[in-house]
Amino acid sequence: MPDEIVAPVAATEEEWYDEDEIPCCTLRPISLPSEREMTEKVYDEGAEVYLSRQNTVSHDTTIDDEEQACLFFSDGHWFIEDRSSDNSTYVHAGAGIKLEPGDIIRMGDRLFEFNIKSRKQ
Repeated sequence: MPDEIVAPVAATEEEWYDEDEIPCCTLRPISLPSEREMTEKVYDEGAEVYLSRQNTVSHDTTIDDEEQACLFFSDGHWFIEDRSSDNSTYVHAGAGIKLEPGDIIRMGDRLFEFNIKSRKQ
């Protein structure tokens, strides 16, 4: 039996990513039954991305034409904040929600799957 039991220590935010990697996230529109599969879009760390109909699903009029939501990276995590005029962005609940891989985001009537990736610099 070992003399000393050492509890596992959680990785710090700095250890989550290799120095040669850039934290990125993706949003993949979840296609409706009548639509073909849509491709995911990749966003880099540090980018404050304002999501709208133009850069998500251009034909979906339930997504705000000017500013639906903002994706941003802060303190080692991705966040989303509703910016729509009718408060129609949902991830669980609230504003400035920390995102986890696999979270489903609703903007207008459209669902998106959020994931985290990293790319080599």
